[in-house]
Amino acid sequence: MAWEAWKTSGFERKLLAIAGSALWCVLLLAAAWMMELNEPYLPAAIAGGMIFYLRSAPKIAEQVAWLAFSVGFAWIVHFPDTERSWKLAGFSVAALFGLGAFLILGWRWLWSEPSARRKAYAMLTPAIGLVFFVFSIRRALSLANLLHPKTYDLYLYAFDGSFGFQPSFLMGQAMAVSVLLRFAARLAYFSLPFVMALVYALRLPKGSERPSWDMIILFLLAGLGGLALYNIVPAAGPAYVFGTSFPWQALPYGSLPRLFLEPVSVARNIPRNAIPSLHMAWAVLLYWNTKGLSLTLRIFLAAYVALTVVSTLGTGEHYFVDLVAGIPFALFVQAVVSPGHRVSFSRRAVVAAAGMAMTLAWLLLARFGVKAMLVSPILPWSLATAICLAVFVLNARFAGAVGSSSSNAPERPAALGQEAI
Repeated sequence: MAWEAWKTSGFERKLLAIAGSALWCVLLLAAAWMMELNEPYLPAAIAGGMIFYLRSAPKIAEQVAWLAFSVGFAWIVHFPDTERSWKLAGFSVAALFGLGAFLILGWRWLWSEPSARRKAYAMLTPAIGLVFFVFSIRRALSLANLLHPKTYDLYLYAFDGSFGFQPSFLMGQAMAVSVLLRFAARLAYFSLPFVMALVYALRLPKGSERPSWDMIILFLLAGLGGLALYNIVPAAGPAYVFGTSFPWQALPYGSLPRLFLEPVSVARNIPRNAIPSLHMAWAVLLYWNTKGLSLTLRIFLAAYVALTVVSTLGTGEHYFVDLVAGIPFALFVQAVVSPGHRVSFSRRAVVAAAGMAMTLAWLLLARFGVKAMLVSPILPWSLATAICLAVFVLNARFAGAVGSSSSNAPERPAALGQEAI
């Protein structure tokens, strides 16, 4: 049982556990002291630790201790100036409860008998892995800045306009006039690491004694693949190129054929991570991997995907064509990793190849075929629809063919925080 090592262990074992507990506490205090909270992604990932903790079904007394230690971290964390940013304020406070969760899970691992220790380890290590993933990927995504001083934003702008209007400008205007839509969209955009933790934790079988790494591999492959693909059509997003003109002033459709397409200079500190949209790819992957979980969670993820479309466009971080590219790219990643299932190599290879082929074709079209898309809006709409339908069909067949792994198949989750293990 959990926390039984004190009663059953000898003096040396207790001494080691005490020393380990002190060291773990010092490490977390140091991490809390040095933690950068100037952007919401890292604190959102840390806050995700409480989802893993609650998934372990802690008893009420332990939950009280968790809340007390979480509040205690407020004395250590250096909060940023959150007066004008509700996002930073909210995620920074949520991160406190994530830190408390990491503290309790670490101590539970140290003070439990073997079975309970393995259960704590199965929740603690994926939670830590997700934090390191978010910390690393945010820095790695800026590597393309060094290679591409100029971007192809005008190409993507014209490609978007070939649909007959500018989707990102239109969505930006909608967000500008609706406080509720703006709040929901921005919350969805910046909460991605927390939603990753939610899906990851609920996919872990209750009482599992082995950590699962399939979701981390899924997230990581998408991130690394995106880093490579960014170099085909490096772009920043309309908000960074058009400045105050976004989202109110867009060229009419009739003017786009006369637009001179050339790479434009963008500040080196702006990431070239527009196409494919990893936000879109990750959101789609999260939805696909809630199959077999509760209907409520699947409805939530479907709404989250829709809000991701709104937020990525409305904030000016992405063009519509970026989102289209992210969908077949998600299919490629899903087929390669196939989380929680055993699928034949040949089937995975065929689906992955199809996903990557569609992704590359769309990227090359954005780089070299924009003028052809301006012949008629029917052409880009037909191609985008065909890609989405192909992905839907291929993923449905792929998902229908998978055989659940006995060790990793997700179960319907219990309520978070349910008492008793």
